[in-house]
Amino acid sequence: MKIISVFNNKGGVGKSTLCFHLACALNEMGKKVLLLDLDPQCNLTICGMKEEQLHAIWEEEEPFIDDYESAWKSDELVEKVLESPRSIHFLLKATEEGVNEIENYPNPIKLYDNLDLIPGRLSIHQYENKIAERWSSVYQGDNLGIRTITNIRRICEKYNEIL
Repeated sequence: MKIISVFNNKGGVGKSTLCFHLACALNEMGKKVLLLDLDPQCNLTICGMKEEQLHAIWEEEEPFIDDYESAWKSDELVEKVLESPRSIHFLLKATEEGVNEIENYPNPIKLYDNLDLIPGRLSIHQYENKIAERWSSVYQGDNLGIRTITNIRRICEKYNEIL
């Protein structure tokens, strides 16, 4: 698996557009590609899917983002929300809270035969700093840091290229 990160502090320089077109090119070359939108502005997500579909995903996830543990107690709600694609913030919410992780992740959104998308979410800005801190805490053997990174890896493990 290769991970390609596109980063620039300056906004409006074409990062999302570059990622989307690079992923499409890799897809045409026969690679199995996952687009993972970790930007709170969600421009990459908007490139790949209709905003109405995205808003429907966010609406279904809202109880989990607001109060994860309470929402998780409703088996009916959990079953419904896990049967369709979810945002990256939802997928990492259990780790953010330090509670049990999702055993079987829902499938990402299929854009093309070998090109999938895990959509972003505006609320990921609440978790950005924790993710950054946890990368460095992995080297100190911190369990929560290791779980965060392991879960990100589990989400991505069946792809050749991650953008």
